[in-house]
Amino acid sequence: MSSRNNSKTGLSGMLAMVTLLALAACTGDAKPVKGFVLPQGDIAQGEQVFVDFNCHGCHTIPEKEFPQTEFEPPFILELGGEVYRVKNYGELLTAIVNPDHIISLKYRAMLEQANREAIISPMPYYGEEMTVAELIDLVEFLHAQYTKLQPQYYRG
Repeated sequence: MSSRNNSKTGLSGMLAMVTLLALAACTGDAKPVKGFVLPQGDIAQGEQVFVDFNCHGCHTIPEKEFPQTEFEPPFILELGGEVYRVKNYGELLTAIVNPDHIISLKYRAMLEQANREAIISPMPYYGEEMTVAELIDLVEFLHAQYTKLQPQYYRG
């Protein structure tokens, strides 16, 4: 009977260990997106890429100061900040590599107010200029600018 209890204890311990490992993999900080994984980027280098490619000319980030640009865009879109759903690495990468993939709802609303129509994104294509290392650093920097909010549910 004691060997049976030991095997149950061993099985329970193993099940608890597997459960803990599975829960650890479910954190919101994980980079993988259905088989898509980027190497670790450098946030400081990514901020420099943001400035070098003049992203700050059309985008702002809460509590970040950037140098002035030589041009005046029709609209400024805010990136980062407090959100209920943080964009994953795949979404950020796609937005940079293929800006026409999805045109931001914020941007569409701004165009509607100005009685303008958006067919393609005004964001330039940097596929010929940006290195893979710069792209990885930029995605790391952008991802770090978001703070995930926890929804407040009514408990009445």
